[in-house]
Amino acid sequence: MFELLSNLPGGYNGQSDDEILCHFTVLKAELTHYFPDVDCCPCITNPFSVDPADLPVGTGEQEQLIDIQADDTTQAMHKEYSPTVFWLNMASSYPTLAGRATPQLLIFPSTWECEQGFSSMMNIKTKSRNRLTSPGHYFRCAVSKVVPRIDRLVEGKQIQIAH
Repeated sequence: MFELLSNLPGGYNGQSDDEILCHFTVLKAELTHYFPDVDCCPCITNPFSVDPADLPVGTGEQEQLIDIQADDTTQAMHKEYSPTVFWLNMASSYPTLAGRATPQLLIFPSTWECEQGFSSMMNIKTKSRNRLTSPGHYFRCAVSKVVPRIDRLVEGKQIQIAH
């Protein structure tokens, strides 16, 4: 699919280096515009370098951070996994800190879901302008992750017998 530049029919003469570099620079600027760097809390990116006293008192975060810092297996897991995978694995053991970390680490999926929701609503609005039904019902079905169990629904219906 992607050929080497030297295998192109016209050959590669090196003149398009500046053009390619310009395209990559514009691409980087566009990606940075749409997906800016998010400043994460230091206790999320590296919980072992944070003083527990810096966290709010009474929320349980200080105690959980102390427990994380004292546990050697969590230190090994933190070195082995990315922050997202690490906090998803810690969700059952340290729910308060994981609950704080997960939304910050999963910004792209939530943004994507919002975009999908807006697209679905725009699609529904244009198709059902002439209908009297509420677009809310269509929207709920469009964005739902629940897969309908058609077989079960059909089994629950009574067969219509001809008279």
